[in-house]
Amino acid sequence: MLIPSEHEGVRVVKCGTDVGGGRVLYWVYFYVYKDFLFDSGCPHTAKEVFEVFKDKKALMITHYHEDHSGGAIELQKVMKVFAPKRSLEILRDPPEVLQYRKIVWGQPTPVIAEPLEEMPFKEIEVIETPGHSFDHVSFLIDRKLFCGDLVVTRGQIVCMREERLLETIKSIEKVLSYDFDFAYTGVGVSNREAVEDYLAYLEELKEKAEELYKEGKSIEEIVNAVFPNPPEKALLMETVSEKEWARENIVRSLLNLSGQS
Repeated sequence: MLIPSEHEGVRVVKCGTDVGGGRVLYWVYFYVYKDFLFDSGCPHTAKEVFEVFKDKKALMITHYHEDHSGGAIELQKVMKVFAPKRSLEILRDPPEVLQYRKIVWGQPTPVIAEPLEEMPFKEIEVIETPGHSFDHVSFLIDRKLFCGDLVVTRGQIVCMREERLLETIKSIEKVLSYDFDFAYTGVGVSNREAVEDYLAYLEELKEKAEELYKEGKSIEEIVNAVFPNPPEKALLMETVSEKEWARENIVRSLLNLSGQS
């Protein structure tokens, strides 16, 4: 399911899988500007994306996750696909994802992309912004920042197990050194102030987690203290994802304990 809208000359596409009766479990956003696609939705909507956007010039991928690169499955038939160099191998040979991701987004299949270094469109500036994933980049054009999952919103209480939020903090600080008016993210459009606020939120969480850790609190105790009364949707996400998405991941990542038991 695709729901298009417009913002400051950018075509905003809200994308998700209809699981019955128009019900979508999780949405993701991608964007079209000046005949370029910035990300492309998920494998489940790849054919729909192809039919609507097959006349565009090229696709730029911010990172390999299937909800951002999935449309390339079809679009690669008619246009150049450009991705970070560190994304190329995993796009070419994607791993099998967990069952919940197959239901929500779809299993990714091979995409043959070209490295961003070979991209001929010099008006697009590439900024390396790792953290959400090891390969993540953002794109800047005409004071518009297309930044995938670099920026979420204040109130985020779960993240993926692979995320390195200390790197995310540095990456957000990095993009804030550039001139942009709006950030076009995987969860919607944010103004510059909202990006600054999300950075402040991560820094606040980090400070709280560090204080509790120094007091000798366990990870579980820190999670419960930092994220009291979590919404039902977050708890459900932890369960169905086998904690690939979890509050604990945020705490461990901010304490630089990712991967430790």
